[in-house]
Amino acid sequence: MPLVERVLDAVPCESLEDHVARGGGRGLDAARRLGPEAVIDEVHSSGLRGRGGAGFPTGAKWRTVAFSASSITPTAVVVNAAEGEPGTFKDREILRRNPYRVLEGAIIAASVVGASEIVVGVKSSFTREIDAVRRAIDEIEVAGWCDGRTIRIVVGPSAYLFGEETALLEVIEGRQPFPRVAPPYRRGLGDEEVGHSASAVPLATESGQSAGAPAIVDNVETLANVPLVLAEGADWFRSVGTEQSPGTQVCTITGDTVRDGVAEVAMGTTLAELIEIAGGGMPGGRTVGAVLSGVSNPLITADELGTELSYEGMRAVGGGLGTGGFLVFDDRSDPVAIAHGVARFLSVESCGQCTPCKQDGLELASHLERLRDSNGGDRDLRAVERLTESVSIGARCYIGIQQEQVIGSLLARFPSALAGHADGTIRAAAPVVIAPIVDIRNGRAVLDPAQATKNPDWSHGPDGSDRVPVEYLAGTPVEVTIGEGPAVVGGSADAVTTAGSRRADDPLGPVLDAHRDVLADLDELPRLDPAARPVAVDGLRERLRVHADVTQRIVEPVVRRRGGDDGENAADAASEHEEAAVDLIDRLAAVSDGDVIPDDEVERLVSEIRGHLTSTERILTPLVEAELDEADRSRLAAAVEEARQLAEAGR
Repeated sequence: MPLVERVLDAVPCESLEDHVARGGGRGLDAARRLGPEAVIDEVHSSGLRGRGGAGFPTGAKWRTVAFSASSITPTAVVVNAAEGEPGTFKDREILRRNPYRVLEGAIIAASVVGASEIVVGVKSSFTREIDAVRRAIDEIEVAGWCDGRTIRIVVGPSAYLFGEETALLEVIEGRQPFPRVAPPYRRGLGDEEVGHSASAVPLATESGQSAGAPAIVDNVETLANVPLVLAEGADWFRSVGTEQSPGTQVCTITGDTVRDGVAEVAMGTTLAELIEIAGGGMPGGRTVGAVLSGVSNPLITADELGTELSYEGMRAVGGGLGTGGFLVFDDRSDPVAIAHGVARFLSVESCGQCTPCKQDGLELASHLERLRDSNGGDRDLRAVERLTESVSIGARCYIGIQQEQVIGSLLARFPSALAGHADGTIRAAAPVVIAPIVDIRNGRAVLDPAQATKNPDWSHGPDGSDRVPVEYLAGTPVEVTIGEGPAVVGGSADAVTTAGSRRADDPLGPVLDAHRDVLADLDELPRLDPAARPVAVDGLRERLRVHADVTQRIVEPVVRRRGGDDGENAADAASEHEEAAVDLIDRLAAVSDGDVIPDDEVERLVSEIRGHLTSTERILTPLVEAELDEADRSRLAAAVEEARQLAEAGR
């Protein structure tokens, strides 16, 4: 089965002019000529379904939103670019190769429902994608494609739930990524009050008289298909794929394959074919043991590799296509360890609005960990069976159901693995890391190292609390900084709705700038050739000492002085984290064998250092943010500059 090039350009599109030369703009022209009703009919006839995971028919969604438009509050179109499903990288790859097609699709959607605003929701750590979208917006506005509409970028936190469509809307309105009860076609954007429940706001109705307005929230890949449907027609779109699943799917393959990669294939391609096309097959002597379709669907067994990549094909084996991201595990992998990795990821990322999702999920992860380590028994096995049935009760979003799906498939498809761990006949298995992809470089996926240090309360490092995120974050404005490390949150609500960096008057700005320097070095270190790492480690050590020096000499005294007992405790904790981070960097230099620092040591220690630095920032920021006076800020800036000069002089 050959590759297809519909929405995943083989050669990156460098400009709007380049996009037009490749046929771009014809879809928008067709939409203007046809009018809203005819556009919806054509999209519906094409059979295009959402590529964000649910697979809902796009034409039906648009028609519902158009019918529920409010005469009081305008409808909005939201591009969901907050990709975070483990094993998935397709949306970022599409944006990197051609953001113009995605924005053209969003403009068409806006023309259908009369939206005056288009919002692109993207994680703040996706700096490359943010730059690409910003550039594309500038060119599209100059070219007059927007027809008076505004397009803005909203950056959000690294939380997995930011990609859930209602949680994305919450972040756009300045609140934390906690899913709503009401779907976007009943409640979109237009309420910027922070501190209330989304359940208590007006909902959109077909009367058009409600202040509640719906919103179209569509995935990047979905919108990238729209201009092609309008330009080429529904029959052309259906010329590949299956009857129930027409078109193509952009898929990601990562794991134990020869390589990791992203590829666009026709719907109906088998999973086995995709593993060969995108992953280069399995290394010599190895076979597939199990496959995960993200963390949203049941484990797929080796004898199901002939399954077609289509909504009906995946459903026939009890699974789902999801976002087209597949984690491939070879025949040496332990299914219990895989399931534990998924259970830990989902239970940590749960916000806690639904008690079974959070608490039963954490219990599931705990029992599976005991079984994975062969320290459990029948009691743990029975607990897993019981909790799998209760974890999704009252689920507001899909996380609880995901737990049920994945762990349920472990019970149904790999019972001997569970039994073997329970009775001790199978020895302990190594942990399986389940985390979002940061990038794919040189054919290998780079996973988010911060996931390893993330606690169930969404803090990082060894000092997590027993609180759930919704208990202490509800009513707190979401705060992000563009270019932050994947786990770091800081800045202001204003920064969320602009495409700039943290605000200029941030009281901790100089310290956070030094912090960003350290995180940038940490991101770079694993990519370097092992022989080149010692020099990089020296530079990283100096940057880290700058951060530690400024924090200890300037910030901690302010915290102690202004924060009372809480300040004393916070300063002590921060100091301990700083010292631990400096110690870790010294250990990183010490583990080198001659002139080489091994990959495993780099990954482990970088993750630990990131966790320590993040914990320090999270401890200090709440106490300091509103407390520093002008003199304190001046001392901070001077201390950072002095420390940097000392670092440079010592190199």
